[in-house]
Amino acid sequence: MLTKDYGGAFKNIQRYLVDSIRPRKRHPKFLCVLLCYNDGDILEDVIDHMLENRHDIIVWDHGSDDETAEVLDKYEPAFIERKFIPRSFDFYQLYPKMSQNLIENYIDRYDWISWPDDDEILEGPDRTKTYYEHLLEVYYSPYNYIRFNNFNYWFTDKDDVGIRSPMERIKHYSLRPECGPRIRSWRASVTNIRRFNLNSLRGKQYPVNFNLRHYPMRSYDRMMRRLNKDRAGLQRKGNNYHYDNMKKNFLKMCLRPEQLHYDDGGELKPDVKFDWKEIYEYPMAVPAGRRTS
Repeated sequence: MLTKDYGGAFKNIQRYLVDSIRPRKRHPKFLCVLLCYNDGDILEDVIDHMLENRHDIIVWDHGSDDETAEVLDKYEPAFIERKFIPRSFDFYQLYPKMSQNLIENYIDRYDWISWPDDDEILEGPDRTKTYYEHLLEVYYSPYNYIRFNNFNYWFTDKDDVGIRSPMERIKHYSLRPECGPRIRSWRASVTNIRRFNLNSLRGKQYPVNFNLRHYPMRSYDRMMRRLNKDRAGLQRKGNNYHYDNMKKNFLKMCLRPEQLHYDDGGELKPDVKFDWKEIYEYPMAVPAGRRTS
């Protein structure tokens, strides 16, 4: 049972509901898509972030058996669509299925779509403005989609375990440049069938990458569950190969704080302080667009 005080969650929901009915000048309508599976410990952070950045939210839960359902229950009034997808549904068909849902039901109602993984926090190219404010600039430009730099945030023994929120607790990170292109945001009208949000879309890419904070490993226990259960057996034809590599060498995954940068709230450091190949162990050749996480 969750013990966290959800006062902050209800404030965000209340703000969302008030904003949705308050008469105002027409602004672009932003939509967030979330596919969830057993990342319930960080899900509140992700939902709060997208609500604060003025996105409506669609959420599909792909058979979670952790605290995900309880978190989603707390935010039910803020969702424009919520669906439970049984775990028996093929994960590799989930992105195409949601893409078709967007094309059939939402691209005529929204101007822009953001689709982070459920353990990612989306930011602009710098921290001078909010994600929403940066998106407005892109929306009023001739560009159609945005690629993101992938900053991996990783648990260390310096994390304060008394802080429940992974976003507040985990501060050590390093850029991971050797990965598939993270395309997480685009003009709704160019939505196509997505392949893990690695494939491009029609039109021009925004010339400056935005940033995302990825929290794949948030504690030792979460790491072991992820490797032994949540991501076990996921590899297929060059996709998601790295989880098997990690399981074979899981002791490498306990990083020391000094191996990573520290997020002090200033601009993120783009130099690669830690070589993620030590953990992900990329194969000699991976077809373009096949590296996922």
